[in-house]
Amino acid sequence: MKLNYRDKVILGAILAVALLIAGFFLWIKPEITDIGENKDQLAKLEADKAKVADEIAEIPGIKDDINAIYADSKTLSGPFVEYNSIYDSRKVDQYMQSFATDSKVKILALAPGDLSAGTLGYYYFEPVIVGEDMRTGVDINGSDAKYIEEEKAESNALSDRTEEQVLSATYTVTLEGSKEDIWKYMETIESQPETIIINSITFSDLQLKEMKDDEAAEDDEEEVLPKAQMTLTLYSVYEMDQPYLEAE
Repeated sequence: MKLNYRDKVILGAILAVALLIAGFFLWIKPEITDIGENKDQLAKLEADKAKVADEIAEIPGIKDDINAIYADSKTLSGPFVEYNSIYDSRKVDQYMQSFATDSKVKILALAPGDLSAGTLGYYYFEPVIVGEDMRTGVDINGSDAKYIEEEKAESNALSDRTEEQVLSATYTVTLEGSKEDIWKYMETIESQPETIIINSITFSDLQLKEMKDDEAAEDDEEEVLPKAQMTLTLYSVYEMDQPYLEAE
């Protein structure tokens, strides 16, 4: 079949259009799709970047909060006996020995205990209102009820508190010394800053020693020194490690 000039022009135009259409679907359209996907990825990355920027901006505040919590924990643990000083009965004995040495009393017997978990109760005065039910029964104006409420406000508030978990070790010791030295031993424990509580104390030979002083005993008679048996409790807590806030 022989094509004239006009047919050749038309056929060339058709081939050109076909090539344009094929090129659009084979090369241009996929590129447009990739551009759209890249824009979505770019938007997601920009959102992630903004989120990270917000978190970075909050870091100084978070550091301040963590440091404040650590400082508070140091303040709360400050009054307690350091754990490493009383973690077993041998360390308890060593820790308490200095009080006897400073007070010049003689230790006759002792029974230090190991550290164990327990609770620390609250010490408070609980008022007793004599005939409270009868008093409130005739309280027509409410003045007695108000008085009772005010008197018991502190004890009621403390009794409702949860007793906190702590570490504790008991220490029972029998001492011998002058009345002044035994008193000094108790005062030394009272004045030191750690949480050590004298639970009980029993004296012996104290009255006998005072009687002998009054009677001016003979020089060759053996002096009888007072004795005291005490039971104490030493309290400790685990301290928080200092937070490490610097990035590696």
